[in-house]
Amino acid sequence: MPIHIDMLSLVGYESAERDLVPARNLNARKPAMMLGLHSLRRITKADFGYKAGMWRDFLIESGNEFGYTHPYAYHAVDKAVQNALADPAVQEALAMLEANRKPKS
Repeated sequence: MPIHIDMLSLVGYESAERDLVPARNLNARKPAMMLGLHSLRRITKADFGYKAGMWRDFLIESGNEFGYTHPYAYHAVDKAVQNALADPAVQEALAMLEANRKPKS
């Protein structure tokens, strides 16, 4: 589901051939996170900035509206998102992007 890709991007996953993998460094992580945020905003019309935990909660609470809880990949994706949220490097990158973010007007 596209929303799964967007959430993985928001927490720093990047494309590698046909898979998404955790970005190898901050320079690779930042553009992935920016793309993830842009896509999530576009699809949901919501804006939680780079607060990935809030995005996760919102998407889970939305049920099937955006497809995040669709059983096809939900459990694997959500586990990867939770693992990324526990990674200090991911948290640092998200915080840095949030601090420099210009809210969508």
